[in-house]
Amino acid sequence: MILLVITIFISLFLAINMGASGFSISFTPSYGCGIIKRKTAIILYSIFVLLGAVALGSRIVDTLTLKLVKNFDNQLSGILILISASVSMFSANLLKIPQSTSFVMVGAFTGAGVYYKSANFFKVGEIFIVALIFSFFAFFITYYLMKIFYPPKNNNIKIIERLNANNGKLRKFIVFTDIYSAFAVGTNNVANVVAPMLITGLNVKSSLLLLAVSPFFGLGGLVFGKGVINTISKEIIPLGEISASIISLVTSSFVILASVLGLPTPYVQFTTFAVLGVSAIKDGIKITSKKIVVKKIIIVWLLIPLLTAVLSYLIHEIYFTFF
Repeated sequence: MILLVITIFISLFLAINMGASGFSISFTPSYGCGIIKRKTAIILYSIFVLLGAVALGSRIVDTLTLKLVKNFDNQLSGILILISASVSMFSANLLKIPQSTSFVMVGAFTGAGVYYKSANFFKVGEIFIVALIFSFFAFFITYYLMKIFYPPKNNNIKIIERLNANNGKLRKFIVFTDIYSAFAVGTNNVANVVAPMLITGLNVKSSLLLLAVSPFFGLGGLVFGKGVINTISKEIIPLGEISASIISLVTSSFVILASVLGLPTPYVQFTTFAVLGVSAIKDGIKITSKKIVVKKIIIVWLLIPLLTAVLSYLIHEIYFTFF
């Protein structure tokens, strides 16, 4: 009974922290250009995260629980993985840097796998390579799509005028793309909480757990989301309506594709690379690469998953050695 209570408590704490990071990315476009208020964004985010989790979340659960680590010798590993991931996500949120929940969880599972000498490094490599490829695609596709509209010139002025003439429809379309983004978060990230819960031996179907955990992602957006969403939507580059819709469509499509493939993937990373694509158009690639917030994000991305893997391994080593 005590084990069950601890598992649920840590899982929900992790879901809240993951939800903050996912919210900041999903509604960066519409919030960044002032289309909707944060409370409205949180409500929409909560609803569509749940729908995404129910639709495709089980594919990611299967990858984490069955393919990433060949076997777990102790059900307590589920709690130790949750603790490792929770510490990492909470640290990233305190730094106000959106961190990939999937990379954190993959790191936590990998650390456990190293301890049991059963980590599937081929699958870990596949996850990171696909994420890297998708990130570069997100940057370059966004970059070249933005070149159609910016800067204004003779051959694109008619397109811009048409969009301005239908501004109301464009703003609705941006909100739609953010809803699409929230759905994408649900397809991939809710499973990061559910998977370690199942390892603890919790006798509940994954589909029911996905349904139960999803609302806590919305709560995370309410509690922590403001500081993190400002980092992306305000500090890298102020977003306009056209760039906002391009970002949502490009990144969400990559996340949903990864979910269909059953691969945990860094939604946060895809979106930030897309935002950097916009920045590269407006400020230039050299200026963008020199921004302090960009360097801070990249450093945290590199360190947090690695440190999570090390932390997960050490927690396993310490616990099973002394207890």
